[in-house]
Amino acid sequence: MSIEDEIRSKRTTSTKWMKYPQDVIPAWIADMDLGIAPVIAQELTERIENGDLGYPCAEVEARFIDAFSDRYIERFNTPLDPALGLASTDVVQSIFIAITTLTDPGDGVIVQTPIYPPFLQSVNDTGRILRENPLVRSDDTWEINLEELELLASEARTTLLLLCSPHNPTGRVFTQTELVKIAEICDKHNVLVVADEIHCDIVYEPSYHIPFASISPEFAANVITMTSATKSFNIAGLRCSIVHFGSAELKSRYEAVDSHLRGSISTPSMLAATAAWTKGDSWLKSTLATLKANRDAITSFVEQGCFGLRYIPPQGTYLAWLDFRDTKAAESPQEFLLDKARVALSPGPDFGTPGVGWARLNFATKPEILGEILNRIKRALA
Repeated sequence: MSIEDEIRSKRTTSTKWMKYPQDVIPAWIADMDLGIAPVIAQELTERIENGDLGYPCAEVEARFIDAFSDRYIERFNTPLDPALGLASTDVVQSIFIAITTLTDPGDGVIVQTPIYPPFLQSVNDTGRILRENPLVRSDDTWEINLEELELLASEARTTLLLLCSPHNPTGRVFTQTELVKIAEICDKHNVLVVADEIHCDIVYEPSYHIPFASISPEFAANVITMTSATKSFNIAGLRCSIVHFGSAELKSRYEAVDSHLRGSISTPSMLAATAAWTKGDSWLKSTLATLKANRDAITSFVEQGCFGLRYIPPQGTYLAWLDFRDTKAAESPQEFLLDKARVALSPGPDFGTPGVGWARLNFATKPEILGEILNRIKRALA
């Protein structure tokens, strides 16, 4: 199959592949082009063949939450009480609800930019005050400006930190030392932490994910953990995630939003996520090997000297945060590459002011397609 036929074969009903014309290769929104785990396909097929698509029962939700809890114990050595878990449609919705129920209009919310755009939208759209704690770029990594974080946390009416861990878009996987310091600062200034850990399974050795709720038993009561199987197992369209609260008091406040407004989760989505977390790790291991090879291919591409393009290889996620500021695409990399290369990346400014001159590339695709993406970028920058 030619690369053109390979690309055409990917045309699906997903937003990723339907947004742009057919001659454009999409590498923007965080979906994978690598299929789904057979155990998920089997689970969904059996539900359909049995005509089992009725309203979800409490037992299905309980098994789903138990699967999440068991996974955090087995994979991250972090016990999280299933009784404090809650099924949710997606992490973004849960962030909006958390901000609405746990802070007041005019309160300050800290985010570490560049950051996943809905973090910024959730603060602005709910009438809270955005307090940016930009990551600092060193030679080979991204670091949290802890002194600035302390200053922001100490400001009047700063009540919440939105922590993206692993970090999107830089791919940074934070260390125990960093997370402990964040916890100490937030504890000192009574700042609640909402930890979006949706990319927790997509981490490359020697890095490893540390759940923020594991930092200390005392501080865990001040943490809300949000995650999902959607990124790791490529099932974003099923709209299924989980919110775990560090205390019954936090859960009660969150549930002040009526359950009918929060929405309910479908049986197929919870069964698919449960199958992924309990039986899908062999598929995930194989997929991670492909993602790592793709990440390394981008590293080699940049190191060969691609007309001023720079980036730091991500420690986690399948997202490459590319620095075009010293290239001919500096003014607007996303628009330049869409026009000149027929490749669609995510615009850097969407991730905050530090994203000007940058763009995010999703490399969760077949190596052949990634190769074509990189060749197109190279020709456009030449």
